[in-house]
Amino acid sequence: MKFRGDCPVKSLSFFAWGMVVLTLFFSGCMSNSGPAQFYMLNADSGFDNTVRVPSASQGAVIGLGPIRIPEYLNRPQMIVAIADNQYRLFEDHRWAERLDQNISLALFKALPRQIGTDKIVRFPWSQRQVIDYQVSIDILEFNVDASGQSRLIAQWSIKRKDKPAIDRRSSYQFPASTTDQAVMVKAQSQCLTKLGQEISAALRQLMMSEGVKERA
Repeated sequence: MKFRGDCPVKSLSFFAWGMVVLTLFFSGCMSNSGPAQFYMLNADSGFDNTVRVPSASQGAVIGLGPIRIPEYLNRPQMIVAIADNQYRLFEDHRWAERLDQNISLALFKALPRQIGTDKIVRFPWSQRQVIDYQVSIDILEFNVDASGQSRLIAQWSIKRKDKPAIDRRSSYQFPASTTDQAVMVKAQSQCLTKLGQEISAALRQLMMSEGVKERA
């Protein structure tokens, strides 16, 4: 009889100890996880001078966009590839805004210095807005790979008054990290800076040639 009477007590004590252990475990996990950290890209990493365009082209208006990125990248969490076709999301490390909007804003802020004119508007613009040069960008790949390299592959084009003028594919790579998010963001910003510089150089060349034609 005593044996049977002791079983519920022993079961209850084991259950109670189990609850205590689980409570300590989860409280420890919650105390170790800090608040989420948020990041923004820039497109002027290491760029420290301002270029000038010919006076004949300074009145031209540049339209930036649309800028498209793969849906798997357009999420709040930062992402890193851990293997081919496999990615890891960082719940505690997030973009401060939509990644496509962040890329657009970063280029919008950097291009005036790189091109030499501030007559730039972001997509979508008013139908009444006259656009002389439109820059469209398709981001094909933009993340850190399993080896810790930041990679950016983009297909971009420039239209001159709705007529195709330039169509290119560019690829950039910088050393990053698979665990240090600040290093990841810096390397991705370097990639974005290189893309902006290449686009700016193409725009300047195109605007200079148009300026020569206008003077001729």
